[in-house]
Amino acid sequence: MKKYLLLFTLAIVVCAALQAQDCLYPELDGKKGEEIRTVLFNKIKDHKVLSYNSVWASVTGADDRNDGSGTIWDMYSDCVFDKWDDKCGSGESEDDCECYNREHSLPKSWWGGDADVPMYTDLHHLIPTDRLANSQRSAWPLGEVSSVEWTNGSSKLGYGTFGSNGNNMTFEPADEYKGDFARIYFYMATCYKDQDFTAGGKGYKVFINGTANFVNTALNLYLKWHRNDPVSDKEIRRNNAVAKKQGNRNPFVDAPELAEYIWGNKKSVAYSCGTGSAVEDVNAGETVRVKKVIEGGHLYIILPDGTRYTATGMLAK
Repeated sequence: MKKYLLLFTLAIVVCAALQAQDCLYPELDGKKGEEIRTVLFNKIKDHKVLSYNSVWASVTGADDRNDGSGTIWDMYSDCVFDKWDDKCGSGESEDDCECYNREHSLPKSWWGGDADVPMYTDLHHLIPTDRLANSQRSAWPLGEVSSVEWTNGSSKLGYGTFGSNGNNMTFEPADEYKGDFARIYFYMATCYKDQDFTAGGKGYKVFINGTANFVNTALNLYLKWHRNDPVSDKEIRRNNAVAKKQGNRNPFVDAPELAEYIWGNKKSVAYSCGTGSAVEDVNAGETVRVKKVIEGGHLYIILPDGTRYTATGMLAK
């Protein structure tokens, strides 16, 4: 019995160490900076293109609260929506929590608004949001607000990161979702690194003109969000669900350290897969080697004796 308790405890510790180096992406071994981004681009760009009707939260299951309630996560508000009954089209709304939309977290106007491109229905950046909050967000860039013009108690709209007056609004999500959005943007800048995200709207505030490369102001902010808000169980479940639908994964959820190797404090360091992640068993006080693998679209943690756990610490059958 004690052995199994130790294994379960170890699995929990392993889950807390998911940012350690591993061999999820062995093709990156020895690569640096932009080389890593290019390899990932070639790995994830050719995914299944979904129809717009198939990206509702009611269809994908990607944003389920995982409590059997039939409600969904909304990263723009604290609203609780029934995934089947509360969906609605875009448009103006005067009341909070009236219904939810399909929101392009990287606004479609930034690439020119074309609906006949993979970005339009890429589920990795399409999220369910309260219609009022969605309307307030519009196509403003994600950043931090110092002068609030509107808030729903979760998100804010006002002046801050991207300007202090005029037509320079910034939309700030709640702290608990800032890392989620940073990793979504890292995914978009990688999967579509050959695109122009400054064709319209305020895309030029976030990306260098004519490219999908971040301007320094946005990059430094999103790296901060990424570091301060680590990958959650919610993100892992969402990544798994999206992968089932469109056949590719967000590598910055699977291996968060990759952001540092591409854009952050390790971009001049060669990536090394190693032999697994070093993790300390808090009960036994020993360091053991574990591995992470993706099989059938699921992330597993494998202990030295072959015992397998899911990324949330459950024993894999």
